[in-house]
Amino acid sequence: MKAALRIFALLVLTGLLITLSQCDQNRDRRNGNRDEVASDNFEKERNQLRNDLQELRNNIDREIKKIDIKLNRSANDADAHDNRVELEKANRNLSEERSRIDERLEDIETASKDTWADVKVAARKTSEEVQRAFREMSEKLEAMFQDEDTKD
Repeated sequence: MKAALRIFALLVLTGLLITLSQCDQNRDRRNGNRDEVASDNFEKERNQLRNDLQELRNNIDREIKKIDIKLNRSANDADAHDNRVELEKANRNLSEERSRIDERLEDIETASKDTWADVKVAARKTSEEVQRAFREMSEKLEAMFQDEDTKD
C-alpha cells in the first residue's frame, strides 16, 4: 500500500512539474513575442522618422537650389543688392537647418532601443522647428521672387 501511495505521489508531482514547465514556456513565448513586437515598432518608428526627415532635407535642398539660381541671376544686377543680401541670408539659414536635420538623421541611425525614446523626441522636435522655419522662409522668398518677377 505504501509503495502504491509513493508511486501515486510521484505521478502527481511529475504531472505538476510538467504543467509548471509548460507555463514557463508559454510565458517565455509571450515575452519573446512582446520583444519581437517592440523591436518591430522600434524599426517601424525609426524608418518613418528617418523618411520624414530625409523628405524635409530634400525640400530644403530644392529651396537652396532655387536660391542659388536667383543669386547667380542677381550677381549681374546692381539693383538687386537688397535681394541678394536676403537670398544669402536665406541660403545660410537653410544650410543651418539642413545641418540640424543631418545631425538628427545621424542620431536616428546610431540609436539603440534604450536611447530611442530620447532620440525620437529630439528628432520630432527638430523636425517641427525646421518645418516651421522652412515654411516661413519659403513664404518670404516666394514673395520676394514674385516681386522680382513682376519687375521683369
